Amino acid sequence: MKIIYSKKFEQNYCTNPVENPDRVKLPAQELQAFEFLESEPASLEDIWRVHGKEHVENVKYQGLFEAASLAAGGAILAAEKALEDEPTFALIRPPGHHASANRSWGLCFFNNMAIAVQRIRPKAKRVLIVDIDLHFGDGTVSIFRGDSEVKIINPGCIDADFEYLNLNANGYMKQVENAFKGFDFDIVGVSAGFDTYIEDWGKVLKTEDYRKIGRIIHDFSQRCGGKRFAILEGGYNQDLRYNIESFIEGFE
Repeated sequence: MKIIYSKKFEQNYCTNPVENPDRVKLPAQELQAFEFLESEPASLEDIWRVHGKEHVENVKYQGLFEAASLAAGGAILAAEKALEDEPTFALIRPPGHHASANRSWGLCFFNNMAIAVQRIRPKAKRVLIVDIDLHFGDGTVSIFRGDSEVKIINPGCIDADFEYLNLNANGYMKQVENAFKGFDFDIVGVSAGFDTYIEDWGKVLKTEDYRKIGRIIHDFSQRCGGKRFAILEGGYNQDLRYNIESFIEGFE
């Protein structure tokens, strides 16, 4: 199990204060028992596979290109290592699943997951993305809309009917398990958001539940030889470090 990281992720940049350096700095301190690999920025070619040039220029104009491209590069490295049968967790910021091809919102700028997936294809032709963030990964869904070789599941996310308000932990786990039904995949990518936590906005899952989620994904990924990677999305409570650690304990 490898952790993808860079001290550069601890730099401040202009965004909402909830998306602060402690989101990665503190988890990195908790995970020192693992081997760390240094993240490098994604190339423009990697980013252009997903995003329009006007959007890229807008991110540059905001002064966010360095941070956003470094996060995307961390996701790419995680996916590439997973193809080598090395499970990985990319401890990156900013998050990305609300970034579509030509616009972004929700603290996201480039879609880290989509950039990573497009980089590793066609080596991994069929990709299963399990987005465990509280919020619907609209950017990722929009990018892969119409692509029958990418399946995206958002268990328990906020939707138009706010059904997640009636969801309990057991129901959530069942949705994670169901993500693996009816689709043959070559690799599993996890958009690992932790804001469904009981003390965060979602108020559903406990720290130990993330270990169970990690274990479910670990077990079902054996269908593709265990090729799996996860990248950090949301999660804004001070316990984020423990939730990440718990997830990795099941996932590794």
